[in-house]
Amino acid sequence: MQQNSPYIVAFHFWEIVLYGFCFFLPLFLWGYGGFTWVKRFIFERFDLRRKGALPTLLVGNLSVGGTGKTPMVLFLIEAFSGERIAVLSRGYGRNTRGFKAVEVGSTALEVGDEPLEVFHSQITAPVRVCEQRLEGIQRIKQEQLADWILLDDGYQHLKLRADKNVILSDFQRPFWKERFSLPLGNLREFSSALKGADALIITKCPENLVEQEAAAFVRKLPIEMKKVFFAHYKQTEPRIFRGSIDNKAAYKAILITGIAQQRGMSDKMGSWQIVQHLSYRDHKNFSLGDVHYWLKTCKERAVNSLIFTRKDVQRILGNGLIEVLLDEGMCIYEIHTEVEILWNRKKELLRRIDPLRMDL
Repeated sequence: MQQNSPYIVAFHFWEIVLYGFCFFLPLFLWGYGGFTWVKRFIFERFDLRRKGALPTLLVGNLSVGGTGKTPMVLFLIEAFSGERIAVLSRGYGRNTRGFKAVEVGSTALEVGDEPLEVFHSQITAPVRVCEQRLEGIQRIKQEQLADWILLDDGYQHLKLRADKNVILSDFQRPFWKERFSLPLGNLREFSSALKGADALIITKCPENLVEQEAAAFVRKLPIEMKKVFFAHYKQTEPRIFRGSIDNKAAYKAILITGIAQQRGMSDKMGSWQIVQHLSYRDHKNFSLGDVHYWLKTCKERAVNSLIFTRKDVQRILGNGLIEVLLDEGMCIYEIHTEVEILWNRKKELLRRIDPLRMDL
């Protein structure tokens, strides 16, 4: 029996590798987006989704991070301030599991930095975390604290069928221009998932955006134009959070951020001079080593003021880190984001996404 030469065997081996590569490459490129598409199809086809024990309004996205979800949640809490609302989040980044109330004294490691930010930024809506949304909604109903629930994220949590869904997309990084889903790209789902949205809000738009330009921006999306809204995000100037102001070093500070989108932040500080910007990955859990590095940098730069985003401040509370900074004479400032719906369409948006109204 004639044996194949080593060259022929090698050729067939690499031929198999090439065919395998060509087969699996699309699956790899589709990645998480392909997985969620199949999962959504199965849940819809076999009617596996369930409504919560209370009406729900979900704020989510089709891409990873940086769409301005927390500022939008706070905007909606204020907009619906006349109603009894509770906020439910997964509590990303926490080291606990199950249903948990966000309370005075809670830490970011216990409940997540974003739920803690929401809790500290308003006084009307109780905040709870639970990775199983249906269970969390049921527990909130038992507490009898709310008539409906604002869900912070969870559009891909398909066990729950929210009554109203709001999808966010960054004006500078629209999800429909992303080529790949996770792990190569930033997409969680493809544009086809928009069909389940009651409203699409394009966030972080220029304040002077004109309606004709906005219409062209979303022209090819599979969603009715009346469901698309545009929001301008305005970064506030630094406001004192803790510590005593040192007039000798006034308006000079080090900026510390651990958020998804950090571009241009140091350029929006008004009269403040940012002598150095220390940037970290999103949801970074700050440590005592980080604090010592900040103090060392402050000494080298001859400043005693630190500016954090409101989200980042949550990760130095309750763990002794802010006390170390204050003991060294540091002055802590915070900045946050305010939301404005463009072209006086705020009331129209609220009517469309109110979970107690099912006529739109």
